[in-house]
Amino acid sequence: MKNNIQSYNLHSHTARCGHAKGTDEEYVLSAIEAGFKILGFSDHVFLPGASEPRMRGNYEMLDEYLKSIGGLQEKYKDKIQIFKGFEAEWYGQRYEDYYKDLLNLKKIDYLILGQHCKMEGNRFFGYGYFPDVDYARKEYTADLIAGMESGLFTYVCHPDLFVPWGPGFDELAYHLTVAICEAALRLDLPLEVNMGPSRYRHRFEEEDVDFEHIAYPNPRFWDIVGRYGCKVLFGVDAHAPAHYQQTHYDAFLRFAKERNLNLVKECPLKK
Repeated sequence: MKNNIQSYNLHSHTARCGHAKGTDEEYVLSAIEAGFKILGFSDHVFLPGASEPRMRGNYEMLDEYLKSIGGLQEKYKDKIQIFKGFEAEWYGQRYEDYYKDLLNLKKIDYLILGQHCKMEGNRFFGYGYFPDVDYARKEYTADLIAGMESGLFTYVCHPDLFVPWGPGFDELAYHLTVAICEAALRLDLPLEVNMGPSRYRHRFEEEDVDFEHIAYPNPRFWDIVGRYGCKVLFGVDAHAPAHYQQTHYDAFLRFAKERNLNLVKECPLKK
């Protein structure tokens, strides 16, 4: 399907994370075909001293990742603008200096905040696996807002990730959504409508997206975002080159218009 909603996509992975597929160049060619003018590679950040198979590549992949994307920047500079980045969690001060070095030393162009798990020692614990769902949702939101306040991230990926962990969009989900919206306004950080789950189980073959029965974007969450007027953008969250063709862009444009979302035409990178 042809992209008709946004000229840029800053959320694209590579096979290095262990749960995506395709070559880096195939992602570029597919993004060009879909009509994007700007492509940001933002694989799950490689972390020194930590291993998380099938979620992120090992730290030793960093130089090759940067070299590969750099080569594509030059090769396709007349067709699309390419940026190097990472999708990263906020683990407090543990990796703060590392993230700053990646940005300040110009190794990468940007970071996007995608909070998936907590970290204790060298072990990762996904929020969604905690048996106490209220604890999980509160911890997710607190960690997400702390990451937003760090000043290191260009925007917030799938901020409504926490909603499916609870018993529907209950009172706690409402208050957590309000907290995220207030932080986004205060910090002037865009929130991402993530298009990834719309492609699960071959949903791209359907004529439309059933937003009531996918993990996110959650309609109730984004109703509130629309009322607050937070800046909003779309993220393809590509994990395969074909995802640029398999995303139902028309459905997402309707989703945004129905909620009067404040879509931003450009997203300056925080460096």
